[in-house]
Amino acid sequence: MNGYSSFDYLCNEPFLINGIGSIRCPTLRDIRRLTYLQFCFYLNMLSASTEDYAKLCVPETESRNHQEGNTKSLYGLLLYENPQLLLGILHFFLSDSIEFDRDTSSFLTFSQDREGNKHFNGHIGSDNFNLFCDAVLCIMGIQKSEDREPKFKNKHAAKLYEKLKNNPLSKKKKQDADYSLDNMVRKFCTHNKSGINILNVWDMTYYQFISMFGEYQNARQCDFNDMMAANTFSYKKSSDYKPLDYMRNTDA
Repeated sequence: MNGYSSFDYLCNEPFLINGIGSIRCPTLRDIRRLTYLQFCFYLNMLSASTEDYAKLCVPETESRNHQEGNTKSLYGLLLYENPQLLLGILHFFLSDSIEFDRDTSSFLTFSQDREGNKHFNGHIGSDNFNLFCDAVLCIMGIQKSEDREPKFKNKHAAKLYEKLKNNPLSKKKKQDADYSLDNMVRKFCTHNKSGINILNVWDMTYYQFISMFGEYQNARQCDFNDMMAANTFSYKKSSDYKPLDYMRNTDA
């Protein structure tokens, strides 16, 4: 996606996506101001399909949109049925200013230089809204660029994919309460060696915090292993103790 990698996402600067605009990863403070529940709702919308969102619409609305041809995309449904939600998502994840273009039914994005001059960056419309959603989820560290469901050449392949996806053995476990965002913030701020505490954690971006929390967990395990080796050496084999395991890439 535009040459960005996990190294780039560690930075808190906006990411310029060609043809779309500058997308930012919100900080924990931004999420707090929006409210966490609303933030989760935005993320659900970004990962929803047109069919998923259409199920939330009343029958009359759904019928009218079908006649008008607006159900061809999630963008169309949001634009015509819930423009405030669409605006909220765009304002929250874009660092650019936006203007609605009635001729193309799309939002134009503009950045501003130090002299106050506006510069056109791109647009968000029915033709690239999925790309915008993918970019946001990648920048948040929630989805890799290849995570969206594939397209199939025939119905048989699509049905086989659905059977595999709906297999109970392949479904992910529900998120444990121990790993709710609020509890993760509390644990990370209570015991860490990087100087992050409950007063300054709020300026970390969501990606930074999730990434650092993964490293925090790895470090805690390595500290425990070091303590066992130093005090009891209870490993059956000395070769099982790997002091450099701390450098293992937890994001791989």
